[in-house]
Amino acid sequence: MSAAAARKLRPRNATEDAILAAARESLVEDGYEKLTIDGIARRAFTSRTNVYFYFKNKRGVVDRLVQQTFAEMLVAGAPYLDGTGDPRRELRKALGRVVLVVNRNADILLLVARLSGAEQALPPEWEPYIRRFVRAAAGRIRRDQERGVAPSDIPPGIAAQALCSMVERHVILEVLREGHSVTESVRVLSELWYRAVYLAPPTASPPASPSR
Repeated sequence: MSAAAARKLRPRNATEDAILAAARESLVEDGYEKLTIDGIARRAFTSRTNVYFYFKNKRGVVDRLVQQTFAEMLVAGAPYLDGTGDPRRELRKALGRVVLVVNRNADILLLVARLSGAEQALPPEWEPYIRRFVRAAAGRIRRDQERGVAPSDIPPGIAAQALCSMVERHVILEVLREGHSVTESVRVLSELWYRAVYLAPPTASPPASPSR
């Protein structure tokens, strides 16, 4: 997923951006139960009609905030997903940036997980965004296999699915459920990804000759 494609998920104009910013502030200060279309309109210095032009209801505003967060995460992952250089360095840089986005938006993500009744797993409505990550990661792995940087004995799609699931699970446990920063985990996660994709399996040593 390129940065240009991810930009399509961002706010369409200044009015929508102001509405989303107002909703974010209200959610942080007052919570979802007190969030209202009237309150969003007042904070955004716009009319209720304008808010309803962009969003059907307050849940639609929150869902758009999640969409915006995933757009930021896709752009943050670009050093690896769109990269062509040293995969180990680009992995750590990209994963570190993605984690920063998750930490910055943890309140919104956790709120949506609660609303979806999916605190122990990713909400099902996030699946389209996760698939974008998997496709982008599979594309990078495939390109690296083709240029001889990574062994080609593991299908890129399966590798990407498994490794993205590893990162997702860690984010759920450490950020969304426990509220921990996973900055220290970036090195471990990126190193596990690198070793799984880029290190060739050891070759078996020939059997030792029987002693006489």
